[in-house]
Amino acid sequence: MEQKLGIKINDLEDDVVVAVNSGTYSFAVVKHDGRIHVLDGKCTHEGGPLGEGYIDNGELICPWHSGAYNMDTGKANENTPWVTDIKSYVVRVDAATGDVYVEV
Repeated sequence: MEQKLGIKINDLEDDVVVAVNSGTYSFAVVKHDGRIHVLDGKCTHEGGPLGEGYIDNGELICPWHSGAYNMDTGKANENTPWVTDIKSYVVRVDAATGDVYVEV
């Protein structure tokens, strides 16, 4: 099922993570290297808010305990073994409106 996030592509700055709540979902959204990435919004360690995280070396970093996730896959970095993989969502941007959608 596709879900509209309530954010437009032009609202996103490069490498600035944005928290988006849509329905019962919490997401971390970021534009990196011209692509939109949408991942789960909570860290698997202690529920840290990934939407308040930051990008370092192409990874999404949790602001609480620095757990690192691959932005393409959601895979946890092996150097941060206190976190486990999160979901990375398939993204679609409506070319006419700029609205961002995810497949949930």
